[in-house]
Amino acid sequence: MGAHPVLSLLLILTLVQNGKSYNPFPVYSDEFLDILPEQPKLEQLAESDDPLEFHEGPIYFPDENGGFILFTTQPVGNYADPKANPLNSIRRYDIDSGNVTTFRSSTNANMPNGQFRDPQGRLLTCEQGFKHGSPGRITRTDVESGEIEILINGTFGMELNSPNDIVVKSDGTVWFTDPSYGYLQSFRPEPQVGDFVYRFDADARGPQVTIVADFFSKPNGLAFSPDEHFLYLTDSGAIQGPGSWHPNLPHHIIRYDVIDGKHLRNRQLFAVVENNVTGSENPGIPDGIKLDQCGNVFVGAGDGVQVFNEDGDLVGKILTPTFVSNLEFGGQQGNDLFLMANSALYKVTLNAFGAGFPRIQDCKNKPHVFAALDNSNLMNGGVSLILLFTLMFMYLTKEKRNDDERKAEKKSE
Repeated sequence: MGAHPVLSLLLILTLVQNGKSYNPFPVYSDEFLDILPEQPKLEQLAESDDPLEFHEGPIYFPDENGGFILFTTQPVGNYADPKANPLNSIRRYDIDSGNVTTFRSSTNANMPNGQFRDPQGRLLTCEQGFKHGSPGRITRTDVESGEIEILINGTFGMELNSPNDIVVKSDGTVWFTDPSYGYLQSFRPEPQVGDFVYRFDADARGPQVTIVADFFSKPNGLAFSPDEHFLYLTDSGAIQGPGSWHPNLPHHIIRYDVIDGKHLRNRQLFAVVENNVTGSENPGIPDGIKLDQCGNVFVGAGDGVQVFNEDGDLVGKILTPTFVSNLEFGGQQGNDLFLMANSALYKVTLNAFGAGFPRIQDCKNKPHVFAALDNSNLMNGGVSLILLFTLMFMYLTKEKRNDDERKAEKKSE
């Protein structure tokens, strides 16, 4: 069964889960009130009889009709069958009409997962691969023509595990995570490499694919801060396979300093993601992650979306009936947050705007957030001042030399 649109189901005041009602927007800090509108609404846009139809990789594309979301599915199947390959696809949700169609079918999408839209408007996809003849890879698709290009299909002569999520930095380099979930879910062979985080630089004089971080159980979602000074990564090691829960293993968000635009240093535990709604043993692993223009961190979790300030404090949540695997800022201004809740697609309109959109959000309490974004202007101004002072110094030095020469001439007379 496929997906079908739902007519503006607004969950304004309460949600019901396990027979109990609760507020879908719990506030733990007044900072969250700056993110929420006066009357926040959790809108269910679509639902499906397939439990993992709206699973991963949501990417917003603008168009003349209100835009669309490209996302990836994960069909339920017996992956342990040695002859079976998962028949998943990349799907398209049109925001105005609510129609769901297939963008890339399973015949040319090798178990797609996380995705990203690059500055040229092309779709980059983490394809986890299959057991037989289809290794994990990163592809780039021209959304208009449908032409597919393979960017990365291995590292150091070995196959990738099952690429999971991906971002593109402003310098054009591609960063992605590669946990071994494909092997743990029985659709990929035994890993040849570790569970690493990679950087791809097409213009590198040396190796194009390099490992930038290795101290993870299961590296998952990743996102840069608005100024690209930090890289945030989720570690979902508490899940080691379907149906497994290991609360003693990582369910953390990790933050690194980005040095010289290409190195990760100063690993920090940014936050631990918990699930305090259902009371189950589910540790509420962090999955997809996005940032707004003020550096607030939004992460998909077992109870919906958990929101942290830039210091790692939990300021609020957006609760959903089911697990949110990933999320995406979209809409004309970038303040619609789309939630992939597996069997359903939700939207919340916020006073927060996605970091990748033109700056709108008021960050009055965080004046340093955009310092680096204005670096070019500051540096241009700095260069101008340095040049001005240099010219002034040269002028004064020359005038002093001329003055000394005049004095010397008068003495000689």
